[in-house]
Amino acid sequence: EAPPTLLTTQPAESRKYRVRIRTTTAEYDGMFFSPYPDRRLNEVLTRMDEFINLKDATDTTTGESFPFMVISKTSIETIKVVKEWD
Repeated sequence: EAPPTLLTTQPAESRKYRVRIRTTTAEYDGMFFSPYPDRRLNEVLTRMDEFINLKDATDTTTGESFPFMVISKTSIETIKVVKEWD
C-alpha cells in the first residue's frame, strides 16, 4: 500500500474556543481558533509560538471591541475557556 500523501490524508480537525484572557494590562474575551486537534487548551498553547490570535475580542473593562488582536504569550497571566466547540 502506498504511503499517505497530501491528497489522500484527511485534514486535522481544528478546535474553536471562547476564552477570557487576563494580561498584565487588561482582560479580554474573544474567539481563539486552534489549528491543532488537541483537546486541552494548554496543550495547544504549548505547541504555538510566541503569540496567540483572538477574533471578535472585547476589553472586558472598557467594552472596546476589536475584530482581531494578537497577544504575546509572555503577557498572559491567566486564560479561561468559557466555551469550546469541536
